Amino acid sequence: MSDVTTALAYSTDSAGMHPSHTLPIKLRAIAKAGFNQAELAFPDLEAYAEQEFPGYQKLDEHGHGDLDKLLQAADKVKKLCEELRISILAVHPFSQFEGYENTKKRATGFERATAWFKVLKALDCQMLQVGSTPDPSTSSDYDVIARDLRQLADEAAAQDPPIRIAYEMWAWGIHVNTWEHIWEVCKRVDRPNFGLCLDTFQICARAYADPTSDDGLLQNISQGSASTQLASSLSALSATLPPEKIFYFQISDGSRKVRPDALKKNAEEQGIHPLYEWSNAWRPVPLMDTVCPRDDKGSWGGYLPVVDVCQAVLKTGWRGPWAYEVFYEEDMSKDDAGVPAKWTKAAKEAHDLLVQQLKGGGV
Repeated sequence: MSDVTTALAYSTDSAGMHPSHTLPIKLRAIAKAGFNQAELAFPDLEAYAEQEFPGYQKLDEHGHGDLDKLLQAADKVKKLCEELRISILAVHPFSQFEGYENTKKRATGFERATAWFKVLKALDCQMLQVGSTPDPSTSSDYDVIARDLRQLADEAAAQDPPIRIAYEMWAWGIHVNTWEHIWEVCKRVDRPNFGLCLDTFQICARAYADPTSDDGLLQNISQGSASTQLASSLSALSATLPPEKIFYFQISDGSRKVRPDALKKNAEEQGIHPLYEWSNAWRPVPLMDTVCPRDDKGSWGGYLPVVDVCQAVLKTGWRGPWAYEVFYEEDMSKDDAGVPAKWTKAAKEAHDLLVQQLKGGGV
């Protein structure tokens, strides 16, 4: 590893979106590209369980379903990872969990967590990523949000081996959607096994970019421009976040290849926030045009200041695991056996270039 990272991971759901891109194929591509860890998407694991056990019933919001079969699938994945000499950095996304006032709804989330903890144990994984909830029915009171996450952290700490909780701000989160928000929640949770998952895309999606605007940038900014607003936010991040509370760092770019009107229309049809639609389909690898030029000679459209965000995180003094989590549906959803290798290889080459740029910048 370089002296800016302690481990390097690639997310399984970023290694292909077509059913032919099975979890074993993705894991093999991740290992072959030079990553020593994988970030495991729970839907990928369930898809693998369906392949291994016809008739498999997915876990519901209570964590009920064919859990025994899922644990068998997880054990097979663990053995494959051992064969490939990679480990599972984290499992994601555990979502729509925190902030419910309804006692039954709240209990449902903890039931689901209990099932997921068993899956993590079977995978020999000790970190669960929790994404900030987009559910508008949840409380906006950070004390209520922290109450739930504190209990989750305590239950995670009681597992054998103990599990850490990495809380990520999702830009489309209803009450928590910036790094400042997750840090405020983290302080209130106040548990050693509860920390942050930072993400270049999520940070920029709230402090710099607006894919629904004509130029792709935030409009009507009090600080003058998207660039000055981001710079101010990143300066505060570097001065504020204790490095020991950053559990890992996700890397991706954002693309302008999608037209604003098309993005808004697709989001409306799915009943989701435009930033969620953008995240699901238009997040290329940073420096993608350099490491993997398109066959049509066009651009992948990446335009976020990824290097600036990386510099800010490293200025906290943090050195830890980096995970590439990228989504480009137009290409990844193709029935093409080369997709997993293409994207994992591009990410590793981009990472090496990114590290060079960071070192050149004095980090």
